[in-house]
Amino acid sequence: MALFRKKIVGVTDTLGDRLHRLREEAGLPLDAVAARTGISEKHLHAIEEGRYSDLPGLVYARNFVRKYAAVLEVREETVLQMFDREYAVGTKVAPPRSTAPLRPIRHSIGLTPIVLRRALILLLGLVVLVYLGVELRHLTSPPIVTIASPPEQLTIAERAVELVGSTEPETTVTANGKPVLVDRQGNFREVLDLQDGLNTILIRAVKKRGQATVVTRNILVQP
Repeated sequence: MALFRKKIVGVTDTLGDRLHRLREEAGLPLDAVAARTGISEKHLHAIEEGRYSDLPGLVYARNFVRKYAAVLEVREETVLQMFDREYAVGTKVAPPRSTAPLRPIRHSIGLTPIVLRRALILLLGLVVLVYLGVELRHLTSPPIVTIASPPEQLTIAERAVELVGSTEPETTVTANGKPVLVDRQGNFREVLDLQDGLNTILIRAVKKRGQATVVTRNILVQP
C-alpha cells in the first residue's frame, strides 16, 4: 500500500478574486455595483484586480471596499482585514491604526419619586442579569458549523475543491489559517487548491471572545 504524507492546504486567491466571484454568483454586473455604491467602474476594476495603487488613497480605498462588501452582503470585518494585509504588501505602506478615543455615553438622571427610582433600579438589575446570561452563553458555547462540501473522506483527481458550508452570523471562519468570506447569514464558499497525495483542510470558526469550532477534512488527490 502506498504511503501518503499530509499537506496543509491554503486559500490562495486574493480579495479581488473573491469579490469578483461573489459578484458574478449574485448576477450583478459591474455597472450595477457602481450605481449602488457610487464608486466608478474604474475603481471597482482596480479593487477586483488588486491594483490598490490606482485607488485615491488608503482612506478612500477602505471606504470603497467597505461599500463593495455591503452590496455583496459579506462581513465587513473580514474584508477589511484582508484588504489591509494586501494593501500593505502591494503598496509597502502599513494602514494606520485608529487613535480615536472611546467616548462614554453620558446619562442624565433627574429627581424622581422613591417608588419610580426603585422600579428603575430593579429594571436595570434585570437588564444586567439578562445581559450577563447572554454573554456567558456566547463565551461558553462554540459556534455551530455545517460543511456541505467536501465530505469527510474524499478521493478526487482534480487539484482543487470547493469548500461550502454555513455557521452562525458574526462568526469568523478560516481554512488552514486563511480567512474565508462569510455573508450576513453565515454562509461561506471558497475554492481551495490541493496537491497530489493526502491533503488536510482545517476549518476553524470562532465568535468574538468565544470558543472555536474546528472541522477537519481529508482529501486524497490521485491524478
